[in-house]
Amino acid sequence: MVFSNFTDMDMRIDEGSQPGVSSLKIFLAYARDRSLLELDETGGEFDSPFEESVYEFLRDQGYELRKQVGCAGYRIDLALLNPNLPGNYLLGIECDGATYHSSYIARDRDRLRQEVL
Repeated sequence: MVFSNFTDMDMRIDEGSQPGVSSLKIFLAYARDRSLLELDETGGEFDSPFEESVYEFLRDQGYELRKQVGCAGYRIDLALLNPNLPGNYLLGIECDGATYHSSYIARDRDRLRQEVL
């Protein structure tokens, strides 16, 4: 049970909103009616040639994929759709490269991101 002096519907989220604010909005919506906000399928561009080659390989094997899927500011590079349950995913794939992992805060960022995902 959640007690709050505002609801998810009172919150405005835009591109400049911090991930924590978006996460709070999603949590409050879930607490209200036990449904998660829909995942955002941006279909954005590939972040690296490696990500693109993984996508093409899996697509050529007959799998249906979506690019840049997530919510609350977090994205999975590739999401493999479940052929038996439309709208559901079987697997999330991250293809983070050397630039991503060479960041000073990569370890903390990855730990926190994995907890959220």
